[in-house]
Amino acid sequence: MTPERHLLQISSLSLRRSGALVLDDLSLAIEQGQFVGLIGPNGAGKTSLLRIIAARLRSDGGRCVIDGHCAVQSPLAYRRMLGAALAPEELPADLSPRQLLQLVAAARELDQVPEESLWLAERLGLTPWLDRSIGNCSLGARQKAGLIAGMLGKPPLLVFDEPFNGLDPLAAFEFKSVLSQWTREGSCAVLLATHGIEVAERLLDRAVLLIHGKIADQWTRAELEQLREQGSDLEAAMVQSLRKRAEAASSDHLPVGHESH
Repeated sequence: MTPERHLLQISSLSLRRSGALVLDDLSLAIEQGQFVGLIGPNGAGKTSLLRIIAARLRSDGGRCVIDGHCAVQSPLAYRRMLGAALAPEELPADLSPRQLLQLVAAARELDQVPEESLWLAERLGLTPWLDRSIGNCSLGARQKAGLIAGMLGKPPLLVFDEPFNGLDPLAAFEFKSVLSQWTREGSCAVLLATHGIEVAERLLDRAVLLIHGKIADQWTRAELEQLREQGSDLEAAMVQSLRKRAEAASSDHLPVGHESH
C-alpha cells in the first residue's frame, strides 16, 4: 500500500431495500493499522455496510476499494485483501472447525492452515472443539471458528459484525488482545460493529456513529480519552448525539408559527 492511499476507501455508497434508503451517500476512509468501531442504533445500516465491504451484498451505488482494488472491477484481488468473520449460522454443520480452516486456507491459496490460526484457536479456547463437527459445537465454539476463519492469513483489513456474541469473558479478552496487537503492529486494520460499546472502547482509534444510513458523528482516540478524563464515555456521547438529532428533527416538523418551549 502506498503512503498516499487509504487502505479502505468507501465512496458514496447507497443502498435501498423495499423502497427504503438503508445507506445514504456514505463515504468512509480507514488507514492501515487503524482500529475503527462502528456504532449506532438498530436499523442504522451497520450490518448492511459491513456486508457490502465484505463483498456479500451489492450496493446500488458507490464504490468500495481496498488498497487500490475495487470490489466490482477487481473482485479477486479485493477479496484477498479482506478478512470477514463467518456468522455461526453460516458455518457448514458437517465440517469440523479444523476442516473449515483448511477450506479457507485453500481458498486463500495457502498450502496449509497457518500456525498462527492454530495459536489463535488455543488462545480463544477452540482447540478442544477443532475436530468435532460444527453442528455439534457450542454457540461459543462456532463463534470462535467463524472469527478465526475470517482472520486466517492475517489479511490487511478485518471486518467484524458483533464479534463478541457468544464469547465467554476470557475468549473476548484474548480476541481483543490479538486485534489490539495486530493493529498496533500495523499488520492490519479492523472495522468492528458492536452494541457493547464499552467492550472495545479503549481499543479504538476512531468511533463512527451511523444513523439512518449516514455518518452522524465521529470521535478520534484523543477525543475518546478526553471523554473518559471528563468522567464520560462513548456511550454517553452517542446518546447525546442521538438526542440532539431527535430534537432537531422534531423542531423541523413543528407547524409553522409554533414555538417550542
